Amino acid sequence: MLLAHRGTSLMAPENTLPAFEFAVRHSADVLEIDVRLSRDGEVIVTHDDSLERTTDGTGKVNALGLHELKQLDAGYRFACGEQFPWRNNGVQLLTLSELLLAFPDVGINIDIKDNDARAVVAVASALETHAASERSVVASFHDSNLRFCRRRYPQLRTSAGIADVKKFYWNYLLNHRKEILNQCTLFQLPMRHYFLSLSSQRFINFLHSAGGEVNYWTINDCQSMVQLLERGADGIVTDRADLAVDVLAQFNSKSH
Repeated sequence: MLLAHRGTSLMAPENTLPAFEFAVRHSADVLEIDVRLSRDGEVIVTHDDSLERTTDGTGKVNALGLHELKQLDAGYRFACGEQFPWRNNGVQLLTLSELLLAFPDVGINIDIKDNDARAVVAVASALETHAASERSVVASFHDSNLRFCRRRYPQLRTSAGIADVKKFYWNYLLNHRKEILNQCTLFQLPMRHYFLSLSSQRFINFLHSAGGEVNYWTINDCQSMVQLLERGADGIVTDRADLAVDVLAQFNSKSH
């Protein structure tokens, strides 16, 4: 699986329509996105809690309503060398609903950044409205979001949270295979966490033997992509869908 990280953070303004179009042009299976709530409860596709890094705005995302957020230039900060090719080109912040409508046939991996059950409710509502639940995954670094989502919306697939990964890794060290994956079988991990390897052949085999699957982020060099695929990784999360699509094609042709 090719998962496009924020569409791309390197080739176009992240989490925007041009970034997602870039990913889809290069055969991304899944769009990996981040979301936060606006002041009026709209689900906004953006990573940071503040606006300065990616737009010409200032302040917090949740301090502005949708109408105000739509006035911002979401391509303002994206640079190519000393050039800013996306400034004043009409690039806006997207809502989750707009994204789902624009890409009805692509998987969506939704990382809920706000530590707020209301964000989970709003995301679930958008997925139901657009009949997108089956092609979507809900993720979060906030375990409370995931616990709430699994309890309130058991029909939604969720990615492993921090607590899930810690529990699994402990069982991995003890070689306990039984009852280690409950409501979550999808892990999305970095290759390493400090001194711990999360991408060894043994770790991937152990996860697969427990009935799980694993995607690795954020992999932008071809050598690491090939290495992970050879070890059995199920997906690559990348800013360079243009590189990954060729790596995956070559790997799949050799495998067959």
